[in-house]
Amino acid sequence: METLTKPTSSYTDIYQEVTETVIKALEEGTTIWQCSWNNYGLPKNAVTNTFYRGWNVFLLNFHTLKYHYVTTNYLTYKQANQLGGTIKKGEKGVKIIYWATIESKDKEAEPAIEISNHLDEKKPVKLVPKVHTVFNIDQTEGIEFVKDNPILLSHLDKIDNCERMINQMPLPPKINTNGAKAYYIMATDSVVVPPLNRSTSAEEYYSTLFHELAHSTGHSSRLNRKELLEHDGFGETNYAKEELTAEMTAAYLCAITGIGQPTIANSAAYINNWLKALMNDKRLVINAASQAQKAADYILVIKTDY
Repeated sequence: METLTKPTSSYTDIYQEVTETVIKALEEGTTIWQCSWNNYGLPKNAVTNTFYRGWNVFLLNFHTLKYHYVTTNYLTYKQANQLGGTIKKGEKGVKIIYWATIESKDKEAEPAIEISNHLDEKKPVKLVPKVHTVFNIDQTEGIEFVKDNPILLSHLDKIDNCERMINQMPLPPKINTNGAKAYYIMATDSVVVPPLNRSTSAEEYYSTLFHELAHSTGHSSRLNRKELLEHDGFGETNYAKEELTAEMTAAYLCAITGIGQPTIANSAAYINNWLKALMNDKRLVINAASQAQKAADYILVIKTDY
C-alpha cells in the first residue's frame, strides 16, 4: 500500500464521481450492485491476476456488462504498453479506486473512509481514495492474452458452495430457516429466513440468507460495525449505509458461490429511496462497499490488513 505525506488528489471529487455514476445508472433503471455476474468470474487485473476489491468489483462487472465485453479482465494503459500492445484509439477507460495512507492530523479535514493505527507505525494513519484508470482487455490491440475458461457449475455444486460457506462462518449467529419473513435480531444475535421450499428459487433463498448474515457481521462480537450498532431508523444515514452494505455483501457472496442473484424488478420507491440517500451522502457507496468487502471477508474467513 502506497504511503503519502500529503494527499495529491481531491478525495471529494472521487466520492462525487462514484455517486454520480450510481445515480445515473439508477435513473436508467440499473442498480449496479444487483447486476448479474460475468461467467468468467470476479473482475481481476489481467497482468497480476489480482482480484479487484470493494467498489471496484461492482463497477467493473457493470462496465463489462454495459459494453458487452467477454471477460472482466482489466489492465492499465502502462501495463498494456509493457505487454507490447496498446489501447485501441478512441477507447475510454474506467476509473477504479485504490487506497493510499496519509498521516492523521487532528486538525485537518477528514476525507478518509476510516482511520487505522497500524502496530508497526508510530503515528495513526488514515486511508484515502485515489484513482487508477483501467481498460478491459477487449479494448486493447497487439496483445495475446491467455484465454480464460468460463466458470460452469451445476445447480448442486452451487448449493453445496453456499452451504459450505455458511457452515464455515466464524462465530455464526443463530440461524432459523423456518421464519415467516427475513430479518436479523441484534439483541439475540439471530438470523431468521423463510424456508427454502417457500422461496421462489434457490437464488432467492440464499441471497436473502446472505443479506441477513451480512447484517450479523456488524455485531459487537464480530466487526462491531457502527451502522448496525447505532441503528437510526428507516430513511436515515446509518440505516441506508447498513442496508447497502448488506445488499453488496449478499451480491458478492452470490458471485463467490456461483449461485447468482435473483432477478429483481425494483420499484420506483426503491430507486427513489436510494437516489435520496445518495444525494444526501456522497460517501455512501464507497463506504458501504468497503464495509461489504470486510463483511464478506469475515464470512469467507479471509484475513485482511485494513
